[in-house]
Amino acid sequence: MPTSPTGLGTGTESQAEAALAGHPGVARARVTREPGTGRLVAHVVPRDPVAEDGDDRKRVDEWQLIYEWVYGELPESGGLGENFVGWHSTYTGLPIELAQMREWRDATVERIKSLNPRRVLEIGVGTGLLMAKLAPSCEEYVATDFSATVVETLTGQVAEDPALAHVTLHNREATDFSDLPDQHFDTVVINSVIQYFPDIGYLADVLRQAAALLAPGGAVFVGDVRNLRLLRAFRTAVLAEEIAAAPETARELVENSVLEEKELLVDPDFFPALAATLPGIAAADVRLKRAHHHNELSRHRYDAVLRKEPAETVEPALTAAWDPGALETLLSDVRPASARITGVPNGRVARELAELAKLDTGRTPAAVTAPDPEDLHEIGKRRGYQAAVTWSAEGPGLVDVVYTRDGEPVVVPASAATPGLPFTAYANAPSRAAKTSSFVAELRAYLAARLPAEAIPHAFTTVEDLPEGTGHADH
Repeated sequence: MPTSPTGLGTGTESQAEAALAGHPGVARARVTREPGTGRLVAHVVPRDPVAEDGDDRKRVDEWQLIYEWVYGELPESGGLGENFVGWHSTYTGLPIELAQMREWRDATVERIKSLNPRRVLEIGVGTGLLMAKLAPSCEEYVATDFSATVVETLTGQVAEDPALAHVTLHNREATDFSDLPDQHFDTVVINSVIQYFPDIGYLADVLRQAAALLAPGGAVFVGDVRNLRLLRAFRTAVLAEEIAAAPETARELVENSVLEEKELLVDPDFFPALAATLPGIAAADVRLKRAHHHNELSRHRYDAVLRKEPAETVEPALTAAWDPGALETLLSDVRPASARITGVPNGRVARELAELAKLDTGRTPAAVTAPDPEDLHEIGKRRGYQAAVTWSAEGPGLVDVVYTRDGEPVVVPASAATPGLPFTAYANAPSRAAKTSSFVAELRAYLAARLPAEAIPHAFTTVEDLPEGTGHADH
């Protein structure tokens, strides 16, 4: 077994490094001691794993098993349109308050209704939260879900309600569009589903097929998308108690948590990038969620709408940088037909981003005026404008707001993306995260069979590389 390079640590550090170097999945490794606690930390460069056939299938099957169990509680939880089983806060682990969930559902329903849905396909119907509110006013409503339990339960509930006689339910996976007519639906709804997709390629495939089903002027509504740009801030907030208890390991704690994220998070720039590749899609309209309550749904999730031609997008008559003292004057005195205000601090996430900045720099950032996005809507309403709030290209904690006087705008977000980026650049990789978690567990077991307990690292982090001259080389 190779020995540790000179000067890279002594005693237990060298033992742990040498043992890690013997694992066939480890390319390089370095073991250090945490300042203050003296606990061992392993930094591991994994060998690039060969993609395994069936990885996507495995991830989908894992989520399906989870949701079959969750949806098994359906008969005991609420009723059609009121069943919020499984909606728990990541911050606390407790169910999100019913009033907050109803606000979330109602805002989503209103956004979809603004698309004038008549012939609807909903992929991932879940407990029917949206279907119960949307279907009665539609001509046709087709709903699918990969859970046989939920489809069976909803079928019984639909049969009891004459207002839902035109609803058709199918038990199928999101990628299964068999027997669905092309260019038929005016609205395709995919809400709070894509976080369970195995990767961004799977999502792109679903959206391509969904777009092909749209009639002219139709739209694909993708709701409740988790924002990749805010993942580190979110994990910092979720881990606040652990960080307070062990501040010296805080950054590593957050980075490991990010690496092990098992849900799919998507950068808002993905949707305009995808829209540019889809025949007949005129625009991607990306917006923050409407909400007065602050929770992980309103802070860290957003909605995107892919609109099929013909669809007119707003080219604002005026663009101005955020000035908290000048916005109302602009809308009341200048009164442009439309305006884009850029770089507005987002009050919903300002505190979490400040905590992340403190973690990264060791300093508390200066306070800034950060309005709640709902305040931006209210300012416009007082002056006779409609507002659409979208993510800004200027930073993860910033938004742009587009004001229009005539009708609801179709807002294309300003993009900071580099042209030609592969879709994988816009998302994390949940399948890889699952492997990372199992890889770390494998390393612990491997070392436990070879080392005394005091030589087994307290924490492991997987990294892409180590500085030159450190850690074991390939073996």
